[in-house]
Amino acid sequence: MNAEDFARRLEAMRGHVETMRGTPDAASAAFEELLVAVEELRVAEEELRQRNEELVEAHAAVAEERRRYQHLFQYAPDAYLLTDLSGIIREANHSAAHLLGAQPKFLVGKTLASFAAQEDRARLRREISRWKSEPAAKSLELRLQPRGGPAFDASLTLSIARGGPRDKAFGVRWLVRDISAHRQLTQELRLREEEARRDAEASEAHAYHVQKLESIGVLAGGIAHDFNNLLHVILGNADLARLHVAADSPAREHLDEVVRATQRAAELTQQLLAYSGRGAVESRRLDLSLEVREMGTLLRTAISKQATLAWDLAPDLPAVTADPTQVRQIVMNLITNASDSLGDGPGTITLRTGLVEADTEARPADADEGPAVFLEVTDTGCGMDSGTLQRIFDPFFSTKFTGRGLGLAAVMGIVESHHGHVRIRTAPGEGTTFRVILPAIGGAADAAPRQIAGSGWRGRGTVLVIEDEEGVREVVGRMLERLGLHVLTAADGVDAIRVLDEHDSERDGVVTAALLDLSMPRMGGLETLQQLRERMPDLPVILMSGYTEQEVGLKILDSAGGAVAFLQKPFLPDDLSAALRQLSQSAIA
Repeated sequence: MNAEDFARRLEAMRGHVETMRGTPDAASAAFEELLVAVEELRVAEEELRQRNEELVEAHAAVAEERRRYQHLFQYAPDAYLLTDLSGIIREANHSAAHLLGAQPKFLVGKTLASFAAQEDRARLRREISRWKSEPAAKSLELRLQPRGGPAFDASLTLSIARGGPRDKAFGVRWLVRDISAHRQLTQELRLREEEARRDAEASEAHAYHVQKLESIGVLAGGIAHDFNNLLHVILGNADLARLHVAADSPAREHLDEVVRATQRAAELTQQLLAYSGRGAVESRRLDLSLEVREMGTLLRTAISKQATLAWDLAPDLPAVTADPTQVRQIVMNLITNASDSLGDGPGTITLRTGLVEADTEARPADADEGPAVFLEVTDTGCGMDSGTLQRIFDPFFSTKFTGRGLGLAAVMGIVESHHGHVRIRTAPGEGTTFRVILPAIGGAADAAPRQIAGSGWRGRGTVLVIEDEEGVREVVGRMLERLGLHVLTAADGVDAIRVLDEHDSERDGVVTAALLDLSMPRMGGLETLQQLRERMPDLPVILMSGYTEQEVGLKILDSAGGAVAFLQKPFLPDDLSAALRQLSQSAIA
């Protein structure tokens, strides 16, 4: 009986009671009570009917909510699964089915572990078993293996599913996401970060290396300058002393050895200057093969007696613009290095020159793309490992007990000053090849300049020597006196101006030339030169310096108010007389 039938019967009962109420034999009190009871039943029925309508509406709302949830579950963009507490799939949405490569109805009843990659199945089973005793939300990452597709990296988030009167756990909800792209992106970002870190470290190391080399270069140039001043005193005095000693005197041999040793020391300072990029450059158009060939006798004396020197010099090479002395220094240093690599055993050193093939020679990014020639020195010696190779151009690094560690550093300094570069091929036990590449300019080489002999020449007039080093000042003065010149000396530029003013009209005569050192206290060489020009515009001035002519700068070696010649310390009397003979003033020559 439904609510409407019950209401109809209740209304009929009420009408029947009303009919019986008017009979004389009815018990009025009983009928009244019966009517009240029927009315109460009617009210209760009305309340029940309203509640029943509310329950129907609530049931419909729950059903709609359930349909909405089911729709969201089925068509959610993320993969959702519901398993029992043992990991057997009870529900799966479309995204999960797509991700696992199977229809939802075929997933039901399968264990979730069966979709894990072989290497992760045992771990997933352990996690499900552990989760039963530790029912808390958690996440894990593993590889899933879908049906008919490649395995992929996945992130699984677990949460408990509860229900029933006691909110009892009945299953596990799983949120499954494919994180392959995310992991790949993370890996790429990590690789990029590592690459950026390596690049930053390499850039920092390179900057530190450049800074270190620049600092050492400045130090090397300063040391070379100071040593050249000291060597000038030694060389000049020794050479002057030889003039006072008979050719057959026992002392003559000792003085000759002092001169030779001083000249070798001067060559060492030239290596320091070459490394620091301040080496003297007297550039000419050179035939590289011809320059190397002319060193034949010297090179054979520089190598081990057990070594064989082989030649492969290309004819008719295009000319290069280079300093012949520094080219010979490159060859000598590379040959000496090759001989050292052979040790005491036999071996072969090959000297080769040739034209660089543009399509076979890799060049630095800032190198000239034009024609180039190469000088190659190959030995069959011990070769070098990577650690040695990284340091061979560092100054003062040497693998030899007695080595100075300047030879290859000087080579690099010279090559870079000539806008060239160096290539090396080596391996332990396989020998070494150094290839020096210089830009070519084409055309024929220049003829060697004719040297002006200074021996026996004598001049006249007064020369002002401006030099702050007393020893250098004295030895240059004696050199000039030996050449028949009167000498005035000044310790610096301020002193030189005073000396000029005092001797302008005295018996010694007007100063006819000046030798000027560039590095002096109080008033430097350049300022002193300007002061000299203001007082005596036509005064010939020869610059002196422990630095090279290249370092001094060609801008102050011109005929329009500059100096007319340059002498690098240490120099011999013949060098000085040759410079003086080049002066155009008749008061000197």
